Amino acid sequence: MLVNRRQFLMAAVTAPTVAMAQENAEPILDRGFAQVTRMADGVYVTVAGPGGPQCLSNGAVIAGRDATLIVEGHFFPEGAELEIEVARMVSKAPVRAAVNTHYHLDHTFGNIAYERQKIPIMAHERAPALMKERYAALQRVDKGPLLAPLEKRAANATDPIEKRHLNSDLGALKWMYEAIDRVTLAYPTELLGASDFPNKIDLGGITVLIEHQTGHTPTDLVVHVPERDLVFTGDLLFEKSWPVAFDSDMISWRKALDRLAAFGRGTRFVPGHGPVCGVEVVREFADLIDDLHNHSEKMLRASASVEEATRRYTIPDRFEKFDMFSWDWAIGGAMRSYYAQRKA
Repeated sequence: MLVNRRQFLMAAVTAPTVAMAQENAEPILDRGFAQVTRMADGVYVTVAGPGGPQCLSNGAVIAGRDATLIVEGHFFPEGAELEIEVARMVSKAPVRAAVNTHYHLDHTFGNIAYERQKIPIMAHERAPALMKERYAALQRVDKGPLLAPLEKRAANATDPIEKRHLNSDLGALKWMYEAIDRVTLAYPTELLGASDFPNKIDLGGITVLIEHQTGHTPTDLVVHVPERDLVFTGDLLFEKSWPVAFDSDMISWRKALDRLAAFGRGTRFVPGHGPVCGVEVVREFADLIDDLHNHSEKMLRASASVEEATRRYTIPDRFEKFDMFSWDWAIGGAMRSYYAQRKA
């Protein structure tokens, strides 16, 4: 069963409406699974909603006089098709490209809709190889042997907290494997390497700057619209949610958050999931990352194994109500990253 918005990083499902109202935004389309809002002149933000997993991630259409740029490939083709519909609704200019902020499935599995319309898909140069390694290689593969060790651990766990954590990890893997088996993959076609950043795109009257910031994955792109003081962060920023860190470089991620905070107090951030927010959310998320780092250092000093560090982490009261998709994808991934970097 594919999870819905609530099950996957439901960072304040109803909050986007409130946040957007505070920004005096103008909704132009609501499909249930996503709401599209005019956030600024030429910038139309798609916030995923509770009505289905078609988008799952947030996105955007940035429209200039000469061209438009789409942000995100989403989880289903219907999510990407929505962005194409919005682009054609708000502008007669051609679509320059659709940007994948990183290679993860909830931001790329809808790419086939762009391929069908011959829209270039822009991403970091490592994205196609990682999609092939992590997703294509698992298609038409029996997942039973892959799930069996974790199923056994979950079944044999006697501690109720550990059992709950293991079941959350098992649910995450099953969700990912189901998604992999049903997707028709379409890979990015316009690849950006080190010499391409920052990548400046003039759409005509509105400029987009694309930066590479590693942290959540090796392929993270930040899409900045300087004239509108808007930044699309992908999953470098989570709002009221724990990080998905199984693919992370936690030290670089913390530096990326400093970069986001440097944009200033008036900047509005569109995270990969959840409502449009301000710099205070960047700082709050940085505090959460710092807490994970501090725990890893404490465990390293105690000569604890990475597995023990993962098991012994206690969620601070301040972050107790934050959403978490999987204990291992959040806490385990973070601990493995910190431990690996200390041993490197």
